[in-house]
Amino acid sequence: MILVGRVGSPYVRRTAILLDVIGIEFENSALSAMTDQEELRGINPLGRVPALIDGKTVLVDSVAIALTLLDRHDPVGALWPRGGPAMAEALQALFIANGALDKFVASYYERTRRPLELVHPPWRAHCEGQAHGGLDELERQFARLRPGAEAGPAPDYLDIVLATMITFMTSVDADFIDAARYPRLVDWSSRCEKLPAFLRRKPG
Repeated sequence: MILVGRVGSPYVRRTAILLDVIGIEFENSALSAMTDQEELRGINPLGRVPALIDGKTVLVDSVAIALTLLDRHDPVGALWPRGGPAMAEALQALFIANGALDKFVASYYERTRRPLELVHPPWRAHCEGQAHGGLDELERQFARLRPGAEAGPAPDYLDIVLATMITFMTSVDADFIDAARYPRLVDWSSRCEKLPAFLRRKPG
């Protein structure tokens, strides 16, 4: 297998960590969505990362890749619920986290990819408000989502998503994540980042 994309991307990194946790060996083709568009579109027509090349099959989108891998390699549901209310709750948390991360990235691009005179502060504030809304909800739900938190992370796929999201947000904008506002998420991320699979896929 070949994982396409740089682990500096939280979407790529979460996929790399999941592959490690499952025990699948892979190569990393560290293409950048910003600087390697022509080559990347030859793999994924959207020009986005990650993509996972598995023989003649190419999977795209971190969630689609993860759910495919989990369906194939997690038959007992150790890393992701197999169905029912538990799966519905996990999906809601996953897409709230994804939405928060997407909006954070949109805000980051607004202030770093546009010429200064074209940056639209109300749009940036709108995106950041949506990201904080998602984080607030995940913090509020944390005790229910992670009922065994006192024992420490295992980790499962939701752990991987939450931790890589918080780490990325903190690395990009140290003021965005307030530990007093998100104590459980920040602590959980810190604990996950000490695990071997996270350390092996730490951004350079």
